[in-house]
Amino acid sequence: MARRIPLPRLTQRQRTARWQRERRQQTVIVIVFTVLLFGALGLVAWAATERYYTDNLKPAATIEGRVIPYRLFTRERAFELVRLYVQYQVPVELENDPRLLQEKSQYDGLALSDLVEQALLDLSARQGAYTVPPADIDARYTADFSQWRSRHILVEPDSSAADKDAADKAALGRAQDIAKQLQASPNDAELWAKLAKDNSADPGSKDKGGELGFTSKGEFVKEYEDALTGMKVGAVSDPVKSAFGYHVIQLEEVRAPEANPLVQRWQSSGFSLADIKIHVRYELLRERVTQQIQDELSRSPSEQLHLLHITVNTPAPGNVAATDFTAALKKLSDVKQALDKGTDFAEVARQFSENPDEAKNGGDAGWFTRGMFDNYQKEKELFALQPGTVSRQFSSKTVTELYKVVEKDPARALADDQKQKLKDNAYVYWLDRERRAHDAVKLVPGLEFGP
Repeated sequence: MARRIPLPRLTQRQRTARWQRERRQQTVIVIVFTVLLFGALGLVAWAATERYYTDNLKPAATIEGRVIPYRLFTRERAFELVRLYVQYQVPVELENDPRLLQEKSQYDGLALSDLVEQALLDLSARQGAYTVPPADIDARYTADFSQWRSRHILVEPDSSAADKDAADKAALGRAQDIAKQLQASPNDAELWAKLAKDNSADPGSKDKGGELGFTSKGEFVKEYEDALTGMKVGAVSDPVKSAFGYHVIQLEEVRAPEANPLVQRWQSSGFSLADIKIHVRYELLRERVTQQIQDELSRSPSEQLHLLHITVNTPAPGNVAATDFTAALKKLSDVKQALDKGTDFAEVARQFSENPDEAKNGGDAGWFTRGMFDNYQKEKELFALQPGTVSRQFSSKTVTELYKVVEKDPARALADDQKQKLKDNAYVYWLDRERRAHDAVKLVPGLEFGP
């Protein structure tokens, strides 16, 4: 039988010391655990905060120093992508299909440009104390997103005829005869089928009685759509002329915007009717600004410059073979050396310019007024030069240009082709001018503004 060895008894002092030691150890463990716990929670919170900032608050662009946050960029991109999905009939479950990545990436730049444009339009509206009446927005929403079911017969003039006017009159006469027959019996399906098959130049509808199904704004030529919006359901139009010939049209049915697949897809994607109408408002502001700038630029006479022009194609290195890029740089160097030697600008243009129409005329680009340039900064610099002066190089992503001011005229009448160019270029010109005036900056890498 084992003998029990008695343990020594601890004194009160020893027991107190041991208790204190154990308490210290427990305190250290609690402190270490607390530090680790709060450190981990802090890291999680920091990561969440950083992600929230990146996804929501990080600047995507600035206008006069005011931030356009990333969440607006993401939302605008999602809004524009819905158009892509509807256009290509992409099912909801395939919206994130990898095969769409390349197509979707193009909408990054579109969305960011839209946000900057919207901010500039808002600034213009505030400065002009202009508001868009809600009634105008509602009317435009209905016009833009209603759908029309129609059918037509297209009578095409004889393209081989020597006398084009006579051919056009003959086509109009045939279309008028067809319109009279259909206006007398607008709902006669057999008549539509026969007349369409015998007369229509539209291969997609001639064998279907002229049926085109439901269409939205922008799917057909303007003349056709303008005729539809002014018709009553069931009516047959008089001949409507377009670039394709003469259309005899029947409006069969109108579908409200709420039945438009695009509007439905926006709403199912989390966008409200108010979101859609905000974009309609910007479209109305865009039209108002366009008209204003067209009126401003079309005043005649105006100050104008007569310019000589040298163009050298200089695409970015990654977009062409290395030898092509080197050759472009060599050509630019040759141009500069020739001009530095005092060679006549017109002679240099004939030898090196890659705009063939201008090169053969010694680089003569004609007369320019404000609003005809593709870059507002370029315009400012050129109008500041004196006759006989050669400009600096102006470089974009694809081309490098030099100009020489031949002469200035402070009050030269606008030619018809100038007026048309001013009209076509007015809004783009305004947008470039305003984004520079208000220091608009895109901050998403790869989507920055050009020079």
